[in-house]
Amino acid sequence: MYNIAVFVHNFSVEYADLVIQGIYRFFSDRKDTRVFFVQTATPHINDGLYEYQYWTSTEYLKSEVIDEIIIVSNTYCLYKKQDEIKELLKPYYGKKIVSIGMKFEDPNIHYTTADCLSVYDEVVGHLKNVHGCTKIGFFSANNISSQEGWERFEAFMHAMDKHGLEFHPEWVLDGAFTKSSALAEMKEKYHSKEDIEYEAIICANDLMGMAVLDYFAELGIKIPSEMKVFGFDNTSHSILSVPSLSTIDQTIEEQGYAAAELGLKLLREGKKKNCLQKPTVNTNLKAIYRRSCGCEDLLEQKKRDVFTAAASHYDELRRIGNLFDVMKGTSNLDDFAKSFKTIVDSSGFTKLVVYALREPVNVLREDNFVMPAEARLLLHIDTENDIARYYEDNEYIELKKNLFDKKQADKNPGCFIFQPVILGTQQYGYLFCKAERTDFGMNNILLKVITSLIVQAYDYTKTVKQKNLLETMNKELKEKNIDLSISSKTDELTQLLNRRGFMEYGQKMILFSQEIDTSGVVFFADLDQLKKINDKYGHEFGDKAIAGVAEVLRSAFRKMDIIGRLSGDEFGIVASGMDITHIDKLREKIDSMCAEYSQKNNFPFVLSMSLGASSFDYSNKDLNELLTVADQSLYEQKKIHHARNKI
Repeated sequence: MYNIAVFVHNFSVEYADLVIQGIYRFFSDRKDTRVFFVQTATPHINDGLYEYQYWTSTEYLKSEVIDEIIIVSNTYCLYKKQDEIKELLKPYYGKKIVSIGMKFEDPNIHYTTADCLSVYDEVVGHLKNVHGCTKIGFFSANNISSQEGWERFEAFMHAMDKHGLEFHPEWVLDGAFTKSSALAEMKEKYHSKEDIEYEAIICANDLMGMAVLDYFAELGIKIPSEMKVFGFDNTSHSILSVPSLSTIDQTIEEQGYAAAELGLKLLREGKKKNCLQKPTVNTNLKAIYRRSCGCEDLLEQKKRDVFTAAASHYDELRRIGNLFDVMKGTSNLDDFAKSFKTIVDSSGFTKLVVYALREPVNVLREDNFVMPAEARLLLHIDTENDIARYYEDNEYIELKKNLFDKKQADKNPGCFIFQPVILGTQQYGYLFCKAERTDFGMNNILLKVITSLIVQAYDYTKTVKQKNLLETMNKELKEKNIDLSISSKTDELTQLLNRRGFMEYGQKMILFSQEIDTSGVVFFADLDQLKKINDKYGHEFGDKAIAGVAEVLRSAFRKMDIIGRLSGDEFGIVASGMDITHIDKLREKIDSMCAEYSQKNNFPFVLSMSLGASSFDYSNKDLNELLTVADQSLYEQKKIHHARNKI
């Protein structure tokens, strides 16, 4: 079984989508290959909030189990120069490497490319001989170091020379394969239609061609009567534009198919040939003549296909909505695994395998991600074979050598999407899933939803597990407490732990929390104005007030929390897993419960207590010190309560 990774910068780009459609078509029915389509972005990329996280997939795929890398290199040229892309590929030199679209003069990197000399010859000849255009400009992609862009520019100059037409450098505009870059260039260079001297312009891709159509129309230039426009790629933009854009069809999907064919051939040849292979050259580029150059558009069926695809967009939106509806009842990983069958129709994913790292890793944009040493199987879902399993514990695999359980993997050839499991800056592991629908842009969106659900279920499952462990410990502590002397560990008035018991079990709780990687909060509580209660209503009511505070604390906190009476009117609480930012809500809750308790027991006053807090974690774990900090934070709260409470 061969394991092949296909690197593409972004799934949500039409060119990339068409290339990987061709690769998918070649490999989808083969029983001896497993192909992982990987959206990588580039290291430290500034696009999006967390798009940079996708590059971490490439670290996992350095694993020895991956045999070959196929990289859609043209999708990276907007972000990286060719030499930089080559540097990014060097860690994979022990594997077979196939580049699509970009030539590398390196024996370690094979490539496929498209020869555009003949098709540019045809287009320039068409403009000259059919439409009488002798003044022709060119919209290049020379603002970026794109080999593909330079090849098109050179092919244009070669065609101009061949047809005896004068090349004017001042008629060359420099873009970056994007509509925005083209618009910016034209707005800077042309302020009126009189500024433009040529009769036709050929653009290095359709997006820049679309920009030309829009901006020239804004300047009042009539297309095609006053200006002929050509693009390159034959994307849906060119078909649906008004007027429809003449362009060049480079049969992108077939390039992907040819690269996949070359990749499998290299793997089957093994180490027999290590020299630079003769590149596969696709010569089936063809010119498409439409209204923007003055020709009739006869591709009505193609238009209908595109409109059908556009209409299906609303079906895709419904799929996302259905996915949210089905999954919003999921809480833990076991629920997620069991409910996955119900989302197959909405998601199109029939198989999903998730591996978890030992601990989540925080990955910031400026970080260089280092692949962790190990991961374990967390979820294995295969709806075709009725498998839906969550693994609470499993053996860890060494990621340098493998990425999956070999026995399971060998039974699953086909095409998968591979990506990290992330939420914000936190990375939890990685997943691969089998997509029956091949709309990779939509798959990317659906996977963001599913990944978010997995992470939330993972965190919830971990919290529940920790809570159960803590409750078990608390139960054991209480059982042990029963066997001990009441006077040594328990406060007689409140039946809470006394100071000795609280300090012992509270410290144990903090240390145990540390063992299971959980932080928490130590609270210091103080009954307000006990002396005034004693002076005005007698010590009997003072004792009732202290007992009442104890009851309120039992109700306000969880069974798993450690609560003790430290002195006359002072109490301590150790709450593992709690967040100190919730203290204001907790104070409001305690105030309400105190008022309710006072009314229920017909007190001639309203109970009130002040609450201070301090957080514990790896660096702050001494209970005495934590109580001191909590007591200090209680001081300001005490002043507020004294000002408002009247006894």
